[in-house]
Amino acid sequence: MVIATADEPADGQRCLEATLDDGLMRLLAVLRVAVGWLVLVTACVVLVGGWVLGADPLKGIVPGFSTMKVNTAIGIGCLGAALAVSGTVRRYRRTLNTMAGIGLSIGLLTLAEYLFHWNAGIDQLWIRDVAIPPSGDPGRPAAATAVMIALLGAALLCAGQPGLTRAKTVTALVTLVTSWATLNGYIFGSQALREVPFLNSVALHTAILLLLLSLGALSLEPVSWPIRTVLARGTGGIICRWLLPTAVLAPPVLGWLLTRQGSLDFFPPQFDWALYSAISTLVSAWLIVTLAHRITVVDAERQSATELSRHDALTGLANRRAFDAFLRESFQLSRRYTHPAALVLLDIDHFKSYNDAFGHSAGDALLKSLSVILSSLVRETDLVARLGGEEFGIVLPETDVAGARKLAERVRAEVEQATQFRRRVTVSVGVSTLADAMQVPSDLIEDCDAALYRAKSGGRNLVCVSGSCVQGSTL
Repeated sequence: MVIATADEPADGQRCLEATLDDGLMRLLAVLRVAVGWLVLVTACVVLVGGWVLGADPLKGIVPGFSTMKVNTAIGIGCLGAALAVSGTVRRYRRTLNTMAGIGLSIGLLTLAEYLFHWNAGIDQLWIRDVAIPPSGDPGRPAAATAVMIALLGAALLCAGQPGLTRAKTVTALVTLVTSWATLNGYIFGSQALREVPFLNSVALHTAILLLLLSLGALSLEPVSWPIRTVLARGTGGIICRWLLPTAVLAPPVLGWLLTRQGSLDFFPPQFDWALYSAISTLVSAWLIVTLAHRITVVDAERQSATELSRHDALTGLANRRAFDAFLRESFQLSRRYTHPAALVLLDIDHFKSYNDAFGHSAGDALLKSLSVILSSLVRETDLVARLGGEEFGIVLPETDVAGARKLAERVRAEVEQATQFRRRVTVSVGVSTLADAMQVPSDLIEDCDAALYRAKSGGRNLVCVSGSCVQGSTL
């Protein structure tokens, strides 16, 4: 049995990134670009069909309620274009920044109009809107819409900047929660939104598109940790993919049902439950993702630590710890069921002079090549280990003295005939089998080590089996 080595992660974060499901990551990239195009096309349809050609149903999906304003369509369209080009390599950065910058500018200018009671002249710049919204400013997007467009513009500008990942995540999450709260308001009664000043003129399709853009921003490189956790291959990712749909959809359904029985008193009756639904969804999803994130990191760290603790970093073989555990188990089973077992210890002859002559890198290459040779000669039920330096061990369950000796001779001959080394290389081999007098595994190791010592002192390139040595010869 040959155990492969594992790379050591620098920290829990690298462990987590190593567990990402590549297939889901590729699917996410495709969906992100598709969402960008969907948002861009929808915004263009509203802008051209609704405002240029006068198709009122395209401006506002809910009759008699808020419409998607011209600047809203332009801002959302630019953000969608930025997301749509995010799938290209190297060349998308300038276009993404430009489109995101336009969206950010529209959002900030609109917010400045609200905050300073100022008319920047952009509300009626492109197309004249005669409808008077609840804010009293024709053509002006809702304050919440301006905030969300500005936040998403900032989030997209932060994409691709590892140092700004947290800022991108926070801004996208704030937009996600705000748009989700608005959608919940529509679920429980759109007219209730008129009584909430901050959200009173956010159109239904505006909220939907901003929600999709928020998810797309979270999935941009570097992928924000909530998305990374959902896509993980381990326990955390599985928990997220199974529980998040229920956590997200259950509160709106429950809130919708509760509005039919009564209401709270803090806000207008129907919006009470919209707020409840949004907060419940946020808390539930955050708890699940946080829990899954921790589980994924712990699983990755534990797996990495386990692999590292049982493997030799240079050769990928089992290390002394794994060797001792496997030998102990094989020894106990052999004693219990009176089955044979054998141990082979081998040492590279004159390894120090090889290092001195060709350098330590050549010595490392020799150790790796020898590991490959040993691994190719054993069975899957055997264990090959590097015990330290140039010494190797092979545990052979269900193997008698003849079988162990035959393997030892094959190993010696294969190494002697190998041509990949800088010079002729040989090994000295000691073989021992389980005997009645042996009470603990260390007895077997001592007997085999004594055989190895006799092989080395007898001239090297020898196989010694519990005292009897055979001069090296090609089988």
